[in-house]
Amino acid sequence: MMFALLLLVCKIWSVYGNTEYITLSNETVHWGYFSKNLEPIHYTTSGSTIVVEMSTHHACDDWDLMIKGDEGMESVFTWSETLKAESFRGASGTGDGVHVLTGPIYVEGAEPGDVLKVEILDLEPRFNPDGKFYASNAAAWWGFQARVKQVDGSDFDAGDFTGTPNSNDEFITIYELVQDAESKEYYTKPSYQFLWPTLTDPDGVERNFIQYPGTCVPHDPHGDTVPSSDVADMGWTKSANIEYFDDVVDALIPVNFHVGCMGLPPASHDSVDSIPPMPTGGNLDDKRIGIGTTMYYPVEVEGALLSMGDAHMAQGDSELDGTGVEASLTGTFRVTVIKANDLNDWQKELDYPMGETDTHWIVHSFTEIDYLDTYFDNPSDIYGASSIDPAMKNIFMQTRKFMETNYGMSDQEATSYITQGVDFGITQLVDGNWGMHSEIPKATFDGVALTNTAPLNVSSLGTPDLTLSAETVHWGYFSKSLEPVLTIEDGAEIVVEMSTHHACDDYDKMIKGDQGMESIYEWSSTFKAEDFRGATGGGDGVHILTGPIFVSGAEPGDILKVEIIDLLPRANPDGKTYGSNAAAWWGFQARVNESDGTAFDAGTFTGTPGSNDEYITIYEILQDLDSGNAYAVPSYQFEWPTITDPNGVERDYIAYPGTCVPHDSHGDTVPSTAVSDLGWSKADSITYYDSPFPAKIPINFHIGCMGLAPASHESVDSIPPLPSGGNLDNKRIGIGSTMYYPVEVAGALLSMGDTHAAQGDSELDGTGIETSLTGKFKISVIKSADFNDWQKILDFPLGETNDHWVVNSFTEIDYLETFSENPGDIYGVSNLDDAMKNTFSQTRKFIMAAYNLTEREAITVITNGVDFGVAQVVDGNWGMFSEIPKSLFESKMTESAQCPSECAVQRGRKSRELLFGYFIDCSGCFD
Repeated sequence: MMFALLLLVCKIWSVYGNTEYITLSNETVHWGYFSKNLEPIHYTTSGSTIVVEMSTHHACDDWDLMIKGDEGMESVFTWSETLKAESFRGASGTGDGVHVLTGPIYVEGAEPGDVLKVEILDLEPRFNPDGKFYASNAAAWWGFQARVKQVDGSDFDAGDFTGTPNSNDEFITIYELVQDAESKEYYTKPSYQFLWPTLTDPDGVERNFIQYPGTCVPHDPHGDTVPSSDVADMGWTKSANIEYFDDVVDALIPVNFHVGCMGLPPASHDSVDSIPPMPTGGNLDDKRIGIGTTMYYPVEVEGALLSMGDAHMAQGDSELDGTGVEASLTGTFRVTVIKANDLNDWQKELDYPMGETDTHWIVHSFTEIDYLDTYFDNPSDIYGASSIDPAMKNIFMQTRKFMETNYGMSDQEATSYITQGVDFGITQLVDGNWGMHSEIPKATFDGVALTNTAPLNVSSLGTPDLTLSAETVHWGYFSKSLEPVLTIEDGAEIVVEMSTHHACDDYDKMIKGDQGMESIYEWSSTFKAEDFRGATGGGDGVHILTGPIFVSGAEPGDILKVEIIDLLPRANPDGKTYGSNAAAWWGFQARVNESDGTAFDAGTFTGTPGSNDEYITIYEILQDLDSGNAYAVPSYQFEWPTITDPNGVERDYIAYPGTCVPHDSHGDTVPSTAVSDLGWSKADSITYYDSPFPAKIPINFHIGCMGLAPASHESVDSIPPLPSGGNLDNKRIGIGSTMYYPVEVAGALLSMGDTHAAQGDSELDGTGIETSLTGKFKISVIKSADFNDWQKILDFPLGETNDHWVVNSFTEIDYLETFSENPGDIYGVSNLDDAMKNTFSQTRKFIMAAYNLTEREAITVITNGVDFGVAQVVDGNWGMFSEIPKSLFESKMTESAQCPSECAVQRGRKSRELLFGYFIDCSGCFD
C-alpha cells in the first residue's frame, strides 16, 4: 500500500477532477531549446485544463531564497562534481539557450496547419519553504544598457565577453514579493543587489561573466544574511568576495505575473535556441501574456509540443537590462486545437504568435518575422542583426494584415485606423530577434456604427487672449527673430486658438464661414495670406503655429512650465467639428509595400508621375448620446488629386502646406465653389470612398507641436522635434498634462499648434486626426536659481501627468547640433534604434536625478517598472518616449507576502486536494 502511494506521489503529473497537473522536476523540463524531436512529458486532449509548474532559470542567483528545500527546484538545479541534473542546455547542448521550459505537452489532434489556442487562467507564485517569494533581475551583457555608455561615459564591461577580463559591470537584483499593509495590493521590490563574480563550476570551468544557464552563486554573508553552504558544497567557487549593495532603493513595482517564453517547436529545424522568438511563439517576453490572456500559435508539428517557462513577476516594455523579474510560477492553462478547416479569416493568415485579452488584440513581430527562414543555415546570425527599425516595419505589416482579415478593411482603411487607434510599443530589446507589439482595441473596431449621436457640444473657455488670424500665426517654423504676438507675465493663464494645417483638405467642413480660419487660408491669384511657409519660406515646414508668446522674466537657462488646463474643438458655423488624416509620402507606410505587394507611390516625389497612393480620411467628431463618450468617426476617404494652386503651380502629391482641395460632388455632399473661386483646380475628378468601415476612435485632444525657439539658428523647420520641444506628436500632451521646456532665448517665445483629436502611438501614416482646437494654459517660469536636481539636467522636453513622468527623445537628441550646417540632413537618418538609445539614456538621467538613485538602481527599476513606446515615425527626427509611474517611488508600509508553511509546500496554490483526501485552504496565500 505504501509503495503504491509513493508511486502515486512520484508520478510526473496528477489529475484532480478534470484538471491535469504537471509537477516540476528534472524529468519534466528541458533547458534552453525547442525541438520537434523531444519526447512529450505529457499527453492531453483539446479543451483540457492543465496546471503546470514552471521554474525560472535565474533561481540559482540565490539558491537559499529560490531553491533550497524545494524538492522540484533542487531536482532541476542540482549540479555537483558527481551529478548534473541536465547536461544538455541549449539547442546545441552547450548553453546557447537558457530557459527552463516545462514540457513538451503533446495535444492530441493538433496537426501542421492548425492553430493552438492557449488560455492563461491563472498564475501563482511558487513560495519557498519559509513561505516567502523571491525573484531575480540580471543586468547582463545582452541587455540594451550594454549598448549605451554608462553615466560616467565608460563602456559596459562584461569580462571576457567584452575583452575586459578584469572588469565586469553585470549585476543582479534580487526582488521580494511584498504586500501593502493598507491596500493589500501586491508589489515586488528590490531586496539587495550584487556585482556578478568570477565563478568556477563543479566541472572546473571558470567564467567571468554571465555565460552559462543554471550557474549558481556561492554567496558571502551580507547585510543580515548568512547564506547556507549548499552551493559551495556542490563544488561552486568564486575568485573573490562578492560586492553587495544591501541598502537599495525602496521602489515598489506592481506585480504582473506573466509567461516570458511559451510556444511550439518549428518544423524547419531539429532544435532551436529558446532565446529568439519565432512565428510559433517562444520567448516573446511580453508582459501582456498573463492571467486572462489567450495566445494563438501556428502549429507546425504533430501534437503541437507546447512548452512554457521563463515566467516573470514584473517587467516593463523593453525588458531593457536583460531579463524581467524572473520568477518561478505555477500556471493554469486551457489548451484547445483549432483545426485548419475551422480557421476564420485572420487565423488562416496567422504566421505569428497572436494575443487576445477581453479588450484588445495583441500582434507580435520581430526584427525578422521568421529568423529561422532568413538565417536557415545559421540561425544564430540573428544576434548580429538585432534592430528596432525592421521590427517596426514587420509589426505594421502584421497589424495591417490582421485588420484587413479580421475586419474586412481595405488597405487604406486599415492604415488610417491603425494610425489613429492602435498603439505600437517595444516588447523586448534583448532576445536577438527584437520584439515589438501593437495593441488593437476591440471596441474601436467592433464594426457597430454609432446610431444615436450628435455633434460634440463645445463650450467656451472664455475670451481668447490669442484669436486665430493671419496676424497671430506663423507657418512651419520656429524663430528667435519672430516678433511676439502676445506678452504675458509669469504665472499667467491664457486662452489660445490653434488651427490645423490640414483644414483645407475639406474647406467647407473646416474653414468656410469661420473668419479666423478663412483669414489664415486665403490664397487666390491676387492674395496669399502668408507667403512665408517653412524655415526658408519654401514650404519646408508645415504647421500653423499660434505665437510666439513672450513670457516676461524667462531667460536662457530657465525652464518654461506649460500646464494644459483644457482643450476644446473649434466647431464650424454649423456647429460640427471635423478633422483630417493624411496618409502621405512621409508616412511610415510609404516605407513598406502595400498589401498587394506594390510600392507606395507619391507622384513625382517617388518618380512615379501619374501614380499616387496618398489619400485623405475626413473624420467627424461626434458624441454618442447613449454612453456620453466622444469619438472620431470616419466620414469619407479620397485619393489625393493632382492640384494646381492659384499661382499656377501644379503638384501631383502632397507637397505644400495650406493646399486646398477643389472637391467634386460625392455621396450626399455637394461642395461649394469656394475653393475653385480662389483659383484652385485639379487635373481629374477625385476618387471617393463614402462608406468607410465604421471605426470609433476615442477622442483624445492633444497638441502635436508646441515649444520654444532655439538659440542656435535664426529659423528652423517645425517638423523635426528638438530639445526645446516642437513637433513631439505625443498623444499624452493633452488635458491635465504639464510640459517642461528648456529656455534658450529671452522671453522663451512659445508657439503652439498642430492639434489633434486623436492619434495612436506612432502617428504611422503621416498625421493624427488634425483638428483645430482652443486651449487654456497656465504658463510659468522656473528660474535656474530655483531648480531642483532633475531640472538642473533637463535638456529635453519633459511631460508630467498626475500619474507619470513622460520622457521624450529622438533619433538625435539635438539634431540642430549634430547637423548644424544643414539641419535638413536629419531626414536622411531617421531611425528608432538611436531614438531608443537616447530615450533610455535620458530616462536613466532623469530618474537618477529625480529620485537620487544609483545607476544600478535606475537600470533595474527602468527595466521592470518603466514602459517604452513609439511616439512618431514621421517627423524626420523620429520620437520615442518612456512612461515612469510616480507610484514606483511612493512610500508605503509593506511587509513580506507570507504563505502559510503548509501552503508553501503546495507552492502557494489556493487549494489542492491532497492524496489523503482533504483540502488545505490557501486562499490567504496570494489573491
